[in-house]
Amino acid sequence: MRKWGKSKYLKAITAMALTASAVVVAPIASEASSFKDVQRTHPFYDEIKNLNDRGIINGFQDGTFKPEQNITRGQVAKIITGVLGLDTSNVSNPNFKDIPTNHVYFGAIAALKEKGIINGYEDGTFRQDEFIQRNHVAKIVANAFNLKASNTNSLPFTDVRADYKEAIAALYENNVTTGKTATLFDGSSNVTRGQMAAFITRSEAVSNPTTQPSQSVTFKVEKYTANEITIDGNTYLIGDSVKSIFTTENKTALTGAEITATIENGVITKVNNVVLNKAGSAEMGVVFKTNATLDSITINADGVTVKNVSVTGNVTITSNVKRKMEFDGTTITGDLIIADAIDGQSTLVLKIKNSHTEKVQVKRQNISIVTDTVIPEIIIAAPIAAINIDGSATKVTIESTAKLNMTGNVKFERLLLPTAVELELNAVGLVKYLTVLNADARITIGSGLLINDLSIPAGSTVTKIITNYASVASQIKAIIGGSSPSTGVPNTGGGNVAPDPVIPPEKVSEFNVKNAEELKQALNKAKAGDLIRLTASVTTDVTLTDLVMIDLNGQTLNGNVTLTAPTASGRYSLMPSGSTGTIAGNLIIDAPNVNISLDGLTVEGNTIIE
Repeated sequence: MRKWGKSKYLKAITAMALTASAVVVAPIASEASSFKDVQRTHPFYDEIKNLNDRGIINGFQDGTFKPEQNITRGQVAKIITGVLGLDTSNVSNPNFKDIPTNHVYFGAIAALKEKGIINGYEDGTFRQDEFIQRNHVAKIVANAFNLKASNTNSLPFTDVRADYKEAIAALYENNVTTGKTATLFDGSSNVTRGQMAAFITRSEAVSNPTTQPSQSVTFKVEKYTANEITIDGNTYLIGDSVKSIFTTENKTALTGAEITATIENGVITKVNNVVLNKAGSAEMGVVFKTNATLDSITINADGVTVKNVSVTGNVTITSNVKRKMEFDGTTITGDLIIADAIDGQSTLVLKIKNSHTEKVQVKRQNISIVTDTVIPEIIIAAPIAAINIDGSATKVTIESTAKLNMTGNVKFERLLLPTAVELELNAVGLVKYLTVLNADARITIGSGLLINDLSIPAGSTVTKIITNYASVASQIKAIIGGSSPSTGVPNTGGGNVAPDPVIPPEKVSEFNVKNAEELKQALNKAKAGDLIRLTASVTTDVTLTDLVMIDLNGQTLNGNVTLTAPTASGRYSLMPSGSTGTIAGNLIIDAPNVNISLDGLTVEGNTIIE
């Protein structure tokens, strides 16, 4: 065994592939009739539309719902908590082995377990990613909606297990299910997304009225006072939870607005969806301000400011918004969808001020996005020709194949190009990781943009991808992948050009961790090329068996780090460019065919090469 001192590059390791399943999909539609695969003739059209209109279920980015696709146990938990309106934040930990507290479905699963609606398996797991079976759905739905059977022996099915008999009988007696055939329930078969929508909406219709005493109404706002509103000639009281919507200040913004609301015993208790149709003038905009929580909101008029609103679903900006739109103090849990591009339309300036949104889907021609907060993800989907972005984003994906001119002052953590886009990157600022996944993509880089790491497809060359590479080479700190511009053989290093990447750039996921348990969970999920970022100092030993990047982010890892990948080869950076941090213990490396960069890393113990 040899002990090494400080060295810029060391030989090291990797080899192992962990699998992680992701089932959360991006929502893209506001009503079921817009799903390409759910027409009015579909057997579950009404059920899917019901849940989609309420913001409980959503479709896929390609405009489909995929009603015949199987649904998972975790997805079912999420849907049922949404229907029941359960609190998913203030919950007790059910301590399922496979559901950490930072899991996307933790709140939903914990809420249902707390109510006695669901259980896990005998081995202490919940198995959220497994497809759910008809038997399990029967028991969960019967529990959730308090469905009972007067006679459990009246079932016509010959294949019902005794432990599910009561639940299946409750569904059958209440016309929630008729079985797969006249004599078979087929409890071990999987449930599809469309079938699940039917199970839930049918159960709601027959559930205990004390559990679901409300009705949903859609209306156009005409007149209201501080305490009452008139809808189709009927007067309803305005509940305390929505009084901040129906204020004197909001009367202009609500002129002609279309609202879907929940009414209980003659009282509006919740405003679910709002469509704002009143435009502001060039001199004076329209402000919609409320501290209420909405399921969704659509801005269908120009010159509108949405202020202090919390939206649990999607926010849509339609093509009628042509000049300006602003969010101020707004929280959007779903997607911000900027509607289809319109040829010849003037530039829309969208300001995002002191607000948060999960994902921004851009389908608009000539848009300028100005933000003072970091946007987690921007997707440029439509074939637009120009976009301006002033602000920061964690991830920007350009799915367009058209010629696109991007301007602005940017700070992007990651810019992904999966298509053969022709991109004029005339923005100024910084892109930490520019990942080109399509060898036919062409990029022209402006003089004011710095790029830390450029990843290009194997077999391509940087001069082919970057059309003006000769004049901007100094703006790119490192190049990963591709072939030598002069010889066409794989890059072998030298200057700022690295060899074919061991880390696949198209498979990058990021994990933020603040303690030893979260770090352990991230290591179990991470694959080669993924990034684990410390947001606080952590005390634990770490063993890496894949080329995962660790961003210490200025923090200290109090423990030993062992990297073992004897069969891996190529070049690999333990930390991303520009990051710093300290390993308080030893760094042990067993990767004889891997050149490892330790730039930015301080090792207080020994660096050992085996």
